[in-house]
Amino acid sequence: MKELTELTGDTEVTSWIPADFYADLILEASVCYGQLDEICAIDYDAAQGTGGIVQVRYAPARTAQGPLAACVCLSATSTTLGTYSITIRPYGDYDVMCGYSLWKAKGPVKDVILNEMAKGLASARDTNIWLSIAGGAGHGFTPGVISYLSTHCLNQANKTTSCCEYKVNLYNMIVSAAKALEDACHHPDYVVMNPSVARWLYWANTAVPPGMLVKYTDDGRLLSVAGLKVVETGLATSCNSTALATMAVVLDSSRAVGQAWGKRPTFEETRVIECDYYKEVIWMYWGVHELDTTAIAHIRNPN
Repeated sequence: MKELTELTGDTEVTSWIPADFYADLILEASVCYGQLDEICAIDYDAAQGTGGIVQVRYAPARTAQGPLAACVCLSATSTTLGTYSITIRPYGDYDVMCGYSLWKAKGPVKDVILNEMAKGLASARDTNIWLSIAGGAGHGFTPGVISYLSTHCLNQANKTTSCCEYKVNLYNMIVSAAKALEDACHHPDYVVMNPSVARWLYWANTAVPPGMLVKYTDDGRLLSVAGLKVVETGLATSCNSTALATMAVVLDSSRAVGQAWGKRPTFEETRVIECDYYKEVIWMYWGVHELDTTAIAHIRNPN
């Protein structure tokens, strides 16, 4: 009988042992995208050759005259019409893929990369929509209504105190912001916030007043708060205690922000035959901007 050291082992069969093997699952990149399109008041397609700026027309409110005494003439008052501008700009992505490498690789390499390129553009749109309602580079507006929380957003909580103090404050400020917008004759219908802020509205505790109008989907997702549809996005500001940081935005989606298209996302492929590679390019021409900033309310941490 052979001694153990004489048996054929890993060393002898190294060339036949696969370095690794692949599961069928392909994990996509984790990107926040495709969540904020629904809050845009307009989704306009601009024709080629019409310039890169879309003007959204608006008419200011008028005030009726009266009550008047008998046989008193009305006074003629003019209306100055106005526009909000949305500038369309190019966005894109580009990759070069070696044909031989695609042939050798296991799985749909090209399809996976093209999918991530499309998601990248969608994420760019969501990022800029968020900046348009929350304020950021090129979007430094002051909303017509700003509500403040009486406590800072907390990263940690315990069941009996900080949970429900912040939960109730957040709920009450969402209600307050919505009602302030209604007081200005707007029709708020959305609240946008980071999941780390929204989680307080998932927190269960018997101390929370049963009258809170919080609804969930069948699978437990937050659906609405005080009649407002909820959009949770990781692009919104995470829960933090920074003074005046915006923790949620309440808005009237019929007038708050608009987006305009010059070209919808379009893929183009060129094969360079003498070099055996493919050029993969995606372009879109798109713009977004806040419209009526009085239809946007920020819920912020206190000073």
